[in-house]
Amino acid sequence: MLPAVFHAALHSAVSIGVLFILTRMMGKKQIAQLTLFDYIIGISIGSIAAQGAIDPEVPLPVGLTGLIVFALFSIVFSLIGLKSRAGRKLLEGTPTVLIENGKIIESSLRRERININELLEECRQKDAFDIADIEFAILETSGRLSVLLKSARRPLTPEDMQIEAAYQGLCTAVIIEGRVLEKELALLRRDRAWLDGELQKQNIRDSENILLAYVDSAGGIVTHLRHVPPSSPPVT
Repeated sequence: MLPAVFHAALHSAVSIGVLFILTRMMGKKQIAQLTLFDYIIGISIGSIAAQGAIDPEVPLPVGLTGLIVFALFSIVFSLIGLKSRAGRKLLEGTPTVLIENGKIIESSLRRERININELLEECRQKDAFDIADIEFAILETSGRLSVLLKSARRPLTPEDMQIEAAYQGLCTAVIIEGRVLEKELALLRRDRAWLDGELQKQNIRDSENILLAYVDSAGGIVTHLRHVPPSSPPVT
């Protein structure tokens, strides 16, 4: 019993470490935007890792070899997709137009094996509740639906109203869970004295009481304190 438990624990630990390294090598796309091939690779790698962790008949080097080979295939095919348009089309497929000018393209639904209910649900998740309001709905190679509303149905923007909008940059966190981020302060060309002064303006004496503090695009500091009870009733 103990040798089997030790085998599973050792192989699991090694597999997790190797999977972490391989996932970093394969890139964020393997996690966020799975193509059909990425999906196959992901399932295969997970299956190999699980079997190698609990099956004592699978030697550790054999299991690791399988993981590395599948990961290398993913990396090689990603490089092919970057260099070759034909290779990218073969490996990832092409987007499919499901709705054009408010009309559902039935042949595209059949080809992608999507029924009307699934299409309507995907459109609602994109805040498009009326098919007639949609200019284009495109099924991307990742399986996600992109929706372009007709111009008359899109929300107004400052440009539409000929209003000049001020530039809004990224917010930068300077305190997370009570810990001051010195590197971020330096990038903002600020120091602890400036930070302490800004906190004192908000009657905050100790950064340990701060859950999150960030500098907004206008240069001001916004704080969220720890242990603040909700002011609204729970959602039912």
